[in-house]
Amino acid sequence: MAMTKRELIQFMDELVELASEENKTRAILVKEKFISDFEKSYEYEKEVQTEVSYLPPYYIAAMPDDVQEEIKQKVIAALTEHGECTPENIENAMCSKIYDLEDLIDIREYVERMEEEQRKKQEQSGRGGR
Repeated sequence: MAMTKRELIQFMDELVELASEENKTRAILVKEKFISDFEKSYEYEKEVQTEVSYLPPYYIAAMPDDVQEEIKQKVIAALTEHGECTPENIENAMCSKIYDLEDLIDIREYVERMEEEQRKKQEQSGRGGR
């Protein structure tokens, strides 16, 4: 399973949270060393920066601004309802794929819009090549 750097860090942060209070500092140091060693040995940063030239449509950041704002308002409301509304949680949600928010908000309308736009693009590219 491939992970983005953000997903890897989020996973490592969740592992750190599982550590007992007396081991939390050590867990944080181990996490930071692991990520540092990983980036050095795999040149992770360079690969991500040079290979990703556009965001696929299922990323919220690739959606139109008005749709992003609509999603953001729903995310804030849902996070507030769960008592988890922090700037970091909002940022994480807005930097994710629409499918990652399925447990938080109703994503059907956004997925349908995205799929419709993809169909239109495919039809246009199909006609243009003839």
